[in-house]
Amino acid sequence: MIKLCYGRGTLSPCLMAAFAWLVITPASAQAVVCYEPSPSVIAGDSIFEDKTAAPLSATQQRSLQAFLRKIDRRWQGDARRVTCVGSEHNARQVERRTSLAMDVDGDYRRAMTFRSEVYNPERKSRYSEKFSLYQVDGFLRMDSRGPDGDIEIMHIGTTELIYLQRYFVRKVEPAGPEEEKPEPPATIQPLPIQPVQPVTSIRPVDEVTTQPVQSIRPGDGRKRMSRPTKDIPEEEIGYSPGGILNEVVRHLVINGQRLQIETTVYANGLLASSETWQLK
Repeated sequence: MIKLCYGRGTLSPCLMAAFAWLVITPASAQAVVCYEPSPSVIAGDSIFEDKTAAPLSATQQRSLQAFLRKIDRRWQGDARRVTCVGSEHNARQVERRTSLAMDVDGDYRRAMTFRSEVYNPERKSRYSEKFSLYQVDGFLRMDSRGPDGDIEIMHIGTTELIYLQRYFVRKVEPAGPEEEKPEPPATIQPLPIQPVQPVTSIRPVDEVTTQPVQSIRPGDGRKRMSRPTKDIPEEEIGYSPGGILNEVVRHLVINGQRLQIETTVYANGLLASSETWQLK
């Protein structure tokens, strides 16, 4: 199983400006452009740089509480997902439409859990999705109450929330065939000459043919070590161009009795997919 390492970062002024279009442009009006650069790339930031999150201000915490209270109920609606496939110069979009029901539940610990049941009418299949938001120690965190869940806040208002989640996925190289050590060449050991008694009508022989005998070297009899069957804990993963850095932007907007959630995923700085939920 691939291990994930969540990045933690504050927003630079350049990155804040790059995300401004998310605030002023309705999500439904944004067209999906495959492989366009992420806002972090546009801002000139290094997407592989590990950063430190900033705590929410008192005003942000109050706005966030007001927003979460408004969405704390059951929702139903439809979803449209666009996935980019093919090369950067020959991209095409694969579209999928689903229906869904979502329960948003808050608790006294300032936690908000989003549980969704999604139905795909084309494949006639169902699956579940879940994520959680936590307010802990003045930070907004996702799927973890600890610092590893810190997320970057783009915008918080009483009717809108935009945040960026970053996580690194290490590339797993396929295991190559185990190198076989060459077997030592066989040697011939002469056997002592044994006299043979002559037999009637058979010509006597002076010697017998020697037989090849494999020499045994010290250590050749050791058993080959097999791979352990138990899972080995993976080492801590750092940011590195040797893997995939996913940037996930979630944009939640509530308008009266309607809620829209748009999730845009960038892989190594390029747009890979976008999904919009229209709920009421």
